[in-house]
Amino acid sequence: MCVQSDNRAVTALFRVFGGSGGICVAEACRHTEFRGMHAGELLLLAVWFPLAVYVAMVEWLSRHVALAAGLLLAIPACFITLSFLPYVLGARTPANQWRMWLGVGLAWALFHWNAGGVAGFFAWGWIALCGLNLVAFILLVFGRSLARVGTPGVIWRFLVLLEFHLFAIAAGWWWGWSWAVAGGAVIAAVFCWVVLRPGNQWLGQVTCRTGDRSIRLTIDDGPDPHDTPVLLDLLDRHRIKAVFFMIGWKVAAHPELVREVLRRGHEIGNHTMNHPQASFWCAGPWRTRREILECQEVIDKVAGVKPRWFRAPVGHRNLFTHPIAGMLGLKVMAWNRRGFDTLGSDPDKALSRILPKLGPGDIVLVHEGTPVATEVLSGVLEGIDRLRLGLDDIIP
Repeated sequence: MCVQSDNRAVTALFRVFGGSGGICVAEACRHTEFRGMHAGELLLLAVWFPLAVYVAMVEWLSRHVALAAGLLLAIPACFITLSFLPYVLGARTPANQWRMWLGVGLAWALFHWNAGGVAGFFAWGWIALCGLNLVAFILLVFGRSLARVGTPGVIWRFLVLLEFHLFAIAAGWWWGWSWAVAGGAVIAAVFCWVVLRPGNQWLGQVTCRTGDRSIRLTIDDGPDPHDTPVLLDLLDRHRIKAVFFMIGWKVAAHPELVREVLRRGHEIGNHTMNHPQASFWCAGPWRTRREILECQEVIDKVAGVKPRWFRAPVGHRNLFTHPIAGMLGLKVMAWNRRGFDTLGSDPDKALSRILPKLGPGDIVLVHEGTPVATEVLSGVLEGIDRLRLGLDDIIP
């Protein structure tokens, strides 16, 4: 999952489960003053609510008249009710409007949950909708708690991990130790799924798209005495700027290359001190801090700049990456286009994974210090040039 940022939906349900969806705003001024309405919220408002009101009208009228008459009379009653309710349940913000509608729907559902038939279906639908909204709200609160930086953030993540394991142990104590083993396996599987997916947002925000129509080119694992000068000349020839994610010990070994990258107008990112690609995903807080901080310090000492972006080795962040990176003023960047150019010697194969779907908003990952570094970067730059011919506003 590569969800860029808050999708600005009104309800917690659609902010968590709605994806990046469209935003529907009646007036332009509302877009800056309040949250916009998620396209899914608008669809639910246009379909579910009228149907629910109609079913409620039918259920009420059928107590006093025949079912057929109730079905017919419910149509004008539904129109009148839908015209009247916004005045009764009016609110200053769309969020409060939604809360009032959900509250009224839940109140109706609690009195009709055992009604059976269509009315019972809609009653349980309201209950499920409110339940999902509550779950989404809890997830949002939990996500905000993980946004703590520095030592408080590290301690909190330790406690969260400990609590999950305590739940597994408690399950084993009450229902048998096979439950504890199963719980531990689930925790381990979720942890691996979260940290080994570069664009996963569960542990903190990861930028994997530009958020606009530009294409951002990123080059990892430098500086390299052979490749860096060649890549810089290629970038100059195509008039494209890149972010070079540099490894700390290489920065210390080749300071002149670092300064040359900056002189030509490119940006430098933090890529850890030693690039421990096999073990960074499971590193503890002290090792994580040492890898990020030492790289930050050596870049500052050599180039006189403090990077603003951090990229984990192979994109595999660990449990403590975000609070430590945040403490140092770093944002985490991943990508959404890569060619796996470090795994083979065929540049065409790497380019075939990048170019076909390359488009506005993409963040592209390539590497230096590989046998195909020059060919891959050259192919990517030519692909961006071809896009530029049709889209003049792509400015990497």
